[in-house]
Amino acid sequence: MCPLSKSIPLLERRAIEAEMLLRVYDASCAAVGSAVALGILEQAVDSAALAAGRLFARSAPVGGPSLAHFATVLERWQEGGVIDITDIKHAEDTLSFTVKRCGYVQRYADLGVPASLHTVFSCRRDAAFAEGYSANLRMERPETIAQGHTCCRFTFRWEP
Repeated sequence: MCPLSKSIPLLERRAIEAEMLLRVYDASCAAVGSAVALGILEQAVDSAALAAGRLFARSAPVGGPSLAHFATVLERWQEGGVIDITDIKHAEDTLSFTVKRCGYVQRYADLGVPASLHTVFSCRRDAAFAEGYSANLRMERPETIAQGHTCCRFTFRWEP
């Protein structure tokens, strides 16, 4: 992640990325077909999210990454009211919450990103971010707004 990443609101950063990712996807589809293009796109998104997770882990206080520190990322994710998070439950080894509204899905739609790519551009990042943060962190999210559900239910588990 570049030094400018915190100076740009997260929604705007994702919109800029989406515009470029869509252009790369369209060009790749023409060159290698949609299945290969989608695989390339997924690798790029995973790589960026892994790197972001590693960078966030480096900001952990003395003692290193922990679920308590990871939970602080919710503040960044909610910046500017881009998502509405409810039902936050934080226990020693579990963090769970529900996303009731996702501004990313609306922004991608406004940009003309096909609905089939919304999960790749946004939702896919979550598991890779958690993996980059720590090998001890596991994520479960059985449904997403981008898939047409009414909410996204997250559970992160810390497994030492």
